[in-house]
Amino acid sequence: MTVLLTGATGFIGRQLLRLLSAEHDVVALARGEPPKALSDHGTWVRQDLASPLDPAKLPAQVQTVVHLAQSERYRAFPEGAGDVVAVNVDAVAALADYARIAGARRFVLCSTGGVYGFRDGYAREQDPVAPAGFYPASKYAAEVLLAPYRDLFEPVVLRPFFVYGAGQRGMLVAGLAQRVLGGERVTIDGDPGLCCNPTHVRDAARAIAAAVSVQRLPGVVNVAGDEAVTLTQIVTGLAAAAGVQPLIAHAGEGSPGDLLGDNARMREALGVTPQVALHEGLREVVCELRS
Repeated sequence: MTVLLTGATGFIGRQLLRLLSAEHDVVALARGEPPKALSDHGTWVRQDLASPLDPAKLPAQVQTVVHLAQSERYRAFPEGAGDVVAVNVDAVAALADYARIAGARRFVLCSTGGVYGFRDGYAREQDPVAPAGFYPASKYAAEVLLAPYRDLFEPVVLRPFFVYGAGQRGMLVAGLAQRVLGGERVTIDGDPGLCCNPTHVRDAARAIAAAVSVQRLPGVVNVAGDEAVTLTQIVTGLAAAAGVQPLIAHAGEGSPGDLLGDNARMREALGVTPQVALHEGLREVVCELRS
């Protein structure tokens, strides 16, 4: 099977590329040159998806498209809004048209659990969405845009929740770990703060790889870990892994709600059960930052 993978040099993409290239012919899209460690994993195409897609660079036929790329300016709102729309929405439209012409059977779109917004309890795939911000709103726009193609190929939407792991920078767990290791006080909205179920990057990659290969799939699948923890528990766990005392302050009256993803469909439809326990993943993060 030929698989077109965007975002192949990203945090999840690097893990996913290794899994996919073991079983499929992968055409990997990236903004720049591939790292040496990945250069043998697939055929590489240089393409910045913040610019218009050039289908002439892509294979004439492909069985599956996996859109994992995201804008580098995902946090720069409103200044980076155009870049976010280009990668999260415009590129999906262009890739969907390419998939149609190339005879693809499936299009796997990596969205985000953030489309559900903050709420009490676990979000299930059939629940209404309420994106809390521009970035998740752009992801949901891509989901809506892809849906009408269902008569031409199979759209599959994955909604990951708080993917983390060694080597990540700038995201929730990585940012908390850097502050803990730096001896900084961590201020959390509410006590004990937002509750979530983080997904280790290796488990997220396994879920996406399964979405490429599994025969029949529902249209939307949450990708989430098994362990529901508060921000206070995450900081405490990182401090324990680092062998330091956590410095935590609580502010405000409480968090706006939880971001928990029900992962029953991931287990049943994708056949993927999270394998990396949270305490193991947090220890990996701490060890990598220290090294």
